[in-house]
Amino acid sequence: MNKKSRILLLASLLTLSSANAEEDVTQEIMDRCRSSMGEYGAAMVKACVDRDLKALPEIHKYASQFNAIVSRCTAQMREYGFAMVLACAERDIKAEEALSNY
Repeated sequence: MNKKSRILLLASLLTLSSANAEEDVTQEIMDRCRSSMGEYGAAMVKACVDRDLKALPEIHKYASQFNAIVSRCTAQMREYGFAMVLACAERDIKAEEALSNY
């Protein structure tokens, strides 16, 4: 991913508080969850949507301090959902902290 793409990706994450961006992200989540979980019924789609919506504020909190990690995890994992982005970021942050203790 080139620098311009990373900047745009991070900017989109950091502006999630704006109404239009929030609606766009919510629609993205709903579309992805319907596509990946629709065959399992509405309850599974809802669980998928709820999980990703819950992950967004946590990702936003990490983005300010761990910009590079969040940006990389977003680029690599966004297609699998924001819960996966969050899991990626949390694992890498823990690993970075552990590595600093060696």
